[in-house]
Amino acid sequence: MARTTSRRRAVRRTAATPVAAVSAVAAAAALAAAPAGPALAEQGPWRQVHGSPDDGGSFTAVAAAGPDAVWAFGDDSAQGPGSTWIHRWDGDAWTREPVPEGWTVEPDAADASAQDEVWAAGGTPDGDAVVLHYDGEAWTAPEIDPALLPTDVAAVGDGTAWMLSRPVDGYDRAAYFDGDIWRDYPAPSVTQAVSAAGPDAVFAAGIRDRTAAVDRWDGERWKPMEVPGVDLPPGESDAVFTDVLARSAEDVVAVGHVFWKDGNDLNHYRPLLARFDGESWSVEQGEEPGTYDKVAEDGDGGLWVVNSGWNPTMVHIAADGTTTEQPLSDEKYDLSTGAMDTVPGGGAVVVGTAFEKGDPDVFTDYGFVYGTGPWAAGGAGS
Repeated sequence: MARTTSRRRAVRRTAATPVAAVSAVAAAAALAAAPAGPALAEQGPWRQVHGSPDDGGSFTAVAAAGPDAVWAFGDDSAQGPGSTWIHRWDGDAWTREPVPEGWTVEPDAADASAQDEVWAAGGTPDGDAVVLHYDGEAWTAPEIDPALLPTDVAAVGDGTAWMLSRPVDGYDRAAYFDGDIWRDYPAPSVTQAVSAAGPDAVFAAGIRDRTAAVDRWDGERWKPMEVPGVDLPPGESDAVFTDVLARSAEDVVAVGHVFWKDGNDLNHYRPLLARFDGESWSVEQGEEPGTYDKVAEDGDGGLWVVNSGWNPTMVHIAADGTTTEQPLSDEKYDLSTGAMDTVPGGGAVVVGTAFEKGDPDVFTDYGFVYGTGPWAAGGAGS
């Protein structure tokens, strides 16, 4: 599935001047012909496959159902609220898909279990929750409680789906799509991320009592799982899982970080990687500074992990445990990753927004898509 780090647009770290958005018709026509943006990482398996300063916009969520079915979600403005856009890779080219006129939803999370079962969740500029659904023919917005604050969504694979929410009025909230409508459902105690390996193997991850935690839906109720704690420094500190990947009911991975503030009021972070083998969880804490924000499969038994959402490093953990890294960076742009997902058939995809450095008269920020694996080789630069 695909998740975001904060489920909200990254904020430019310098003052910004709004950029005029191109019309939906012009943007759709230009996508296939537009040049790719600056080469953010020439070496390594990750390559830019979509997005350029000419396109503008931002991407905040992504979902993949196959090498010819990858959707990037966001809106047509990198500077503030804009019109919803959904770009699809169909195996040959990227195109902007038609959505109902007037949609201003910025999806914060997305997931796909098939090419006709794609979900995205987010909010409007007024703060109302919205879910979007693609049935293989058109995008619709099924009714859902607008008071929810979506954090993540998981397509289960049997026509059902889960959506988690931040607490509303002090109460944990979740919604469940039963194949016909979205219903209020019991919520897990952790709501940062969710991933489904089946109807009775849905895993939610986040933070509980200052420590990284996971709950499991067993088909009837959410149950807290026993996850080993990590040592927290005294004072202001905690540990959190920010993403979870359920490859099966017996193979689940969660990533996150430990945080603490020292005596000089400086923040410190160390990455966390946890695994569930069907019997128990194990947790590893990295020794070097960093935050593991997102995780996806590599298609060969290993994992891809995003280390730090701002100017990230893509960490590859092979099936044999070998670890390699590829920074994503550019002299002109700061990169903010929005979400990552596994691409069935091999590889992964990551989306986000490139923010121009400095203080130019007109910013050329834009949404980007990076890919790795066989599908990305065909989509590079399109």
